[in-house]
Amino acid sequence: MIETLNNEVEAKVKEILESNNAIMLATTGADYSPWILGAYFVSKGLDIYLLVEKGGKSFANIKQNKNAAYSISQNDATKDFIQGKAVIEVLPEKEEANVREMLLKKMPWYQTFVPMVPIKIISSKIFVTSLQNGWFPAKVLENMN
Repeated sequence: MIETLNNEVEAKVKEILESNNAIMLATTGADYSPWILGAYFVSKGLDIYLLVEKGGKSFANIKQNKNAAYSISQNDATKDFIQGKAVIEVLPEKEEANVREMLLKKMPWYQTFVPMVPIKIISSKIFVTSLQNGWFPAKVLENMN
């Protein structure tokens, strides 16, 4: 029963990741704490990829503290949404082109105007709220690795 629910929750998380383009990413650091970034993302499985500004406040925080929180929603509490606790992995600079290509495949209009850094968000806990499924309070997906 628990395994079936975990599979159902994981499937809902993937559905939400695939059907949304924007993420709100919260980071903390010495100078800009806390800081919330709105950005476009793409996912592979449960991992989330995006580009952040090399000279931005979020990247300054990430360099100091890899722990983060995020939210992916349509800004409508009646629609399914997720919130997550995660660690951010700064990807090698050469991965910028791969992440950009994934973003463009999902959102052909995607573009940036300043130097960017590729990152991967690795969730340790994901909270899924779905009023349609009666998941309030949220169902929790964790220990995914």
